[in-house]
Amino acid sequence: MKHAKVVESPHHHLWSDALHGRALAHQALNDWDRGTYVRWTVMTAWTALEMACGDALGVNDLGMRFKDNLNKAILDSRLSPIDWSSGIWQRVKKLQSTRKNYVHINATENDLFPSVSTADEAIAVVRAAIVDIYGRTSKTVPQWVDDDSDRGFHTLASGSAYGSVIGDGVDPDANDTIRIAYVHEGNEYVHAYLPAGTDPVPHLEALIHGFNVPVSVVRAYRGTSLLIERKLHMRGA
Repeated sequence: MKHAKVVESPHHHLWSDALHGRALAHQALNDWDRGTYVRWTVMTAWTALEMACGDALGVNDLGMRFKDNLNKAILDSRLSPIDWSSGIWQRVKKLQSTRKNYVHINATENDLFPSVSTADEAIAVVRAAIVDIYGRTSKTVPQWVDDDSDRGFHTLASGSAYGSVIGDGVDPDANDTIRIAYVHEGNEYVHAYLPAGTDPVPHLEALIHGFNVPVSVVRAYRGTSLLIERKLHMRGA
């Protein structure tokens, strides 16, 4: 079961767009839609790469003349130069060529109907390049780079979100009962009623990471008194 995704940074937001495009490309029922989603994946993944390289090297505006600007930033930082003739950066150069064809309308008619493998390659190449560039700078690779999942077209399985758990001996209506709740599509649902004195934080964290539908808010109450409210950024919420 794929879980709903919490997106907590602009870079992760953009990366999740690329993953979403790839998922839609795999689910597309015709060549026209598939081509649209593949091109979207390529262009969005490339933008994520530009942003990540800029973040790793502490520079801006790598987009124009990307190869030359990246080489200069690496030289200025006294890091080992990139070999564009082999390995991951050779694949990056090929991806850039594909992306330029889409952006500058140099693509042939066949290019506009790419296979889904082009989207898969874009994600794989950009992920590996981001890991490489952060490795060169000795900075920690951002966690969002490991994100590799997206549900694609939104479907909500019956019973996948709703239902409450009541702890043994817990009175749901008691003034000191801990309630764990969430908001889905504008409506609040109680996930669990817990004994008085229960620390709600671990239960909120477990709930957030266990969702398979997008929610906008999670809350913890003592009786009717709000203890914690956490707004979430989930795709589809």
